[in-house]
Amino acid sequence: MKQQFNNHGVAKVQFRILALPESLLEVEVNAIRQNFLSWMAANFALTTSQKFQLMTMPDDLQETLSQAIANSYELGQAVQFFKETASKDDQPDLKDIVINGAETMAEVNSQGLRKADFTGQLAINIRYKVSM
Repeated sequence: MKQQFNNHGVAKVQFRILALPESLLEVEVNAIRQNFLSWMAANFALTTSQKFQLMTMPDDLQETLSQAIANSYELGQAVQFFKETASKDDQPDLKDIVINGAETMAEVNSQGLRKADFTGQLAINIRYKVSM
């Protein structure tokens, strides 16, 4: 079942993924790495605006983000995710998206690294801008 792309929905998807046995986790992270947009569409009930924003994301950012998310899950770590709830005064297409740790997590060789060896975390925060 697809989840909403909000704090609760992302938490449910991450809980499901992190509870997978190793063989199924590998399938999941490979799907994230191979086609991030398809993986997002398969797991989240995305709005038209969200689909457009994903499709227009620069390729290098999409690659870095997909690698970082997959590596986080392979290390048994949830991505710290916070999406502000839009208010009536917010512009739905005007938002700040702050991503911390993506480059570091994308470069982690999770196969040769134990969870205890790495202390970084990927964090994604989405904040809406108020219309003036």
